[in-house]
Amino acid sequence: MRRCNKAKPGVYTGIVAACVIVSVAMFSGCIGEETATPGVSATPTPTVSLKTDPDSATIAKTPWTKIIFQDGFFSFQLQRTLGCTYYGGADVEECLSTACRIEDWDFESWYEEWTLTADRVCGIADECLADGNNVSAREAYLRASNYCRTAEFFLHGDPADPRILETWGKCRNCFIKAGRLSSPPFEVVEIPYEGTTLPEYFFRVGDSDTPRPTLILQTGYDGTSEELYNGQELKCLREYRLNLK
Repeated sequence: MRRCNKAKPGVYTGIVAACVIVSVAMFSGCIGEETATPGVSATPTPTVSLKTDPDSATIAKTPWTKIIFQDGFFSFQLQRTLGCTYYGGADVEECLSTACRIEDWDFESWYEEWTLTADRVCGIADECLADGNNVSAREAYLRASNYCRTAEFFLHGDPADPRILETWGKCRNCFIKAGRLSSPPFEVVEIPYEGTTLPEYFFRVGDSDTPRPTLILQTGYDGTSEELYNGQELKCLREYRLNLK
């Protein structure tokens, strides 16, 4: 059964219960496998006293919580993607099931598994769109876009890797498809700059033409304008027009 299909209440209850059981079992299994990894000794997390206003030294010593992975970089990037769940840019089960398939410290495994998830979720979006389920399609396109961004993150060790632009293109295409299904749809804009153009997205506050302040948000080297949508767009669009660059 595809995710966008309708189901009876009793069926939904069974599906939800099954998903919860599977997710808990899967997550527990991953933790168990992680603990039993040969040659890797478990390191207890240092206890950090909680303060209302911790000093910089305390913050510097605070470890990142490890989820699934022993590798801190992998764990942090997983948390980064999971953090988009509240805004519709990720799904907990999809993220954890993907992470459980990835080999620790293996950049190729990271790319391959996140790409598989991104392609699968994009396929769900395409099916939902074909069936006229625009809300489900939009949600799936947003998640697929973010999973593409996650997939290509560690490819930047080799800036010449052609998969960087290829995967970013898929990320952008999924995001634009989601935008067309938004209400109101956001605009894809090209800003002239020194003989070329800079791509950006323009978001309005509803359908009103009332003049409003416009915020311009720009991310850093390891981020994308599409990722900024997860959180900043929802916060800002209550009062401001928004440009994501």
